[in-house]
Amino acid sequence: MKFLLLGATGATGTLFVERATAAGHEVVAFVRDASKITPADRLTVVEGDVRDARALTEAMRGTDAVISTLGLGKVKDPGNLIADTTRALVRAAEDSGTKRVLVMSAFGVGDSLAKASAFARFLYNSGGRATFADKAAGERILTASGLDWTLAYPVLLTNKPAAGDVHAVDLTALDRLPGLPRISRADVAAFLLEAAVEGSWSRRTAVLTAGR
Repeated sequence: MKFLLLGATGATGTLFVERATAAGHEVVAFVRDASKITPADRLTVVEGDVRDARALTEAMRGTDAVISTLGLGKVKDPGNLIADTTRALVRAAEDSGTKRVLVMSAFGVGDSLAKASAFARFLYNSGGRATFADKAAGERILTASGLDWTLAYPVLLTNKPAAGDVHAVDLTALDRLPGLPRISRADVAAFLLEAAVEGSWSRRTAVLTAGR
């Protein structure tokens, strides 16, 4: 398969590139600065602004799915980056004919916040309220579209190696997630690739934790 990847220079995006290309897939990395990405077989790098729908449309042509691992790091004011990017992404997907879109978001965004533990809610509200609001706005744009979307809500991310025991549960089926669970970025990258290849989790939100 051939994927367009947003966020390829980030920690999870880098892992997705490694896993997807190792499995024989092609990846088109749409990045702001090509010098920040390591060349690899089956990897094409395209420079551009993720808020530019026309540039995204051109990069997206001929791809089977779009994967977004875009993050905002520790930025206090996201400036509507995710919402603006999602709006451009939806338009580009509709214009290019690539209907499958998978987005890595975060547990604590939107309706998932009420299902977090009291301690987790405190952390989310104290450190990432603006970022989570921007993500939620973007997700409303995506889920209102006619695209074949999947949202992945990983819990707290770590840089540990993949454990290979990702537990994915539909957000609507989750009552409460106790404590402050963690999952590796490598396992999240693996979930995104598997869901893209298999076409699973269509128009659903998957909460990702490690193990059962």
